[in-house]
Amino acid sequence: MTGNRSILGARKRRQPVDSAILDAAELVFGRKGYQQTTMEMLAREAGISVGTLYNLFESKEDLYGRVAQRIGEFVMRRLEPLLRAGDPEEAVLDLIRLRLCNYSNDRLFFQPFCFPSYLGVQPEPERLGPEVNHLHEKYIDLVERIFARCFAKLGQKGTPGIKMSVCLEGMLTAFTSYWSEPLQSDNLAKVARHMRTVLLRGIIPADHGDEDAVAESRAIYISRYDLERLRELLEVVRAFGTNENQKYADMLDEELKQARITNPREVPPDVVTMNSKVRVKNPNTGADRVHTLVFPRNADLAPENVSILNLFGMALLGRRLGDVFTVGPGPDAPMYEIAQILYQPEASGDYHL
Repeated sequence: MTGNRSILGARKRRQPVDSAILDAAELVFGRKGYQQTTMEMLAREAGISVGTLYNLFESKEDLYGRVAQRIGEFVMRRLEPLLRAGDPEEAVLDLIRLRLCNYSNDRLFFQPFCFPSYLGVQPEPERLGPEVNHLHEKYIDLVERIFARCFAKLGQKGTPGIKMSVCLEGMLTAFTSYWSEPLQSDNLAKVARHMRTVLLRGIIPADHGDEDAVAESRAIYISRYDLERLRELLEVVRAFGTNENQKYADMLDEELKQARITNPREVPPDVVTMNSKVRVKNPNTGADRVHTLVFPRNADLAPENVSILNLFGMALLGRRLGDVFTVGPGPDAPMYEIAQILYQPEASGDYHL
């Protein structure tokens, strides 16, 4: 029975579908996310009945696969001409620029291959159909060939065992998700050039020496997903951050080396993770304040937000309810206590936040 259903799904995927239905589905998936989207929402946006939608697609997963396939085809048509570009270095630059420009529009194609499967927030790639997976394989091969041409021109060799497509995707995701607000046209070219330099020549960590304000050494609790994202953030800071940013990046790097790593679904509910909202009080005065621990790109979106790239943000990460800690050096350093955890993404099932 399962085999018959799979065949039916494959047949439905091959049927021509009105582009208006795919437009509607792309809009809803992009706005609500895969998990929160229902077939009822998709049918309502498309202006058809749920029954009609099920006649065309076996499931929500099937429809997502068709949307991802269409986007993947757009991606390949956009990027394939770069293999014929006269200047390989300019081809790499155009590849980065086009991915940055279209990052939001293309994300439904790339997300199933980027989100760890253990989060369960996107359909697993193998369930989206062979067409989507074949397109992604073609994309990876295209990126590797574009970079290979550039390395050959520069007389360089790529790092053995390292795929440039993985490096590129990690940098794009970290930059757009954790570091920067949506790019403005006047700085996109500058960012693309800098990314090209970093990807072609590697990232050299800055040496800031000993810092008086280094946070105390401690073994913090951290989810595997937070650890992966923070490591990606550190790479972007090395490439784009100011000297002060890089100083904090060095400190955060040391914190992460001692981290106790756990699956997001197994994080204790009393631990401060990324995007947690906590009430912090001064145990001496009783004064308290609410803070949300965020990535740098979101630090200015609300007064309560505190970036992971400063002393206080680093001090919050991995703390547990009731922990008392100081921030900064010396006996007069301010003291804080984690008085209440108002929201933790993992405890609420929001494993993707």
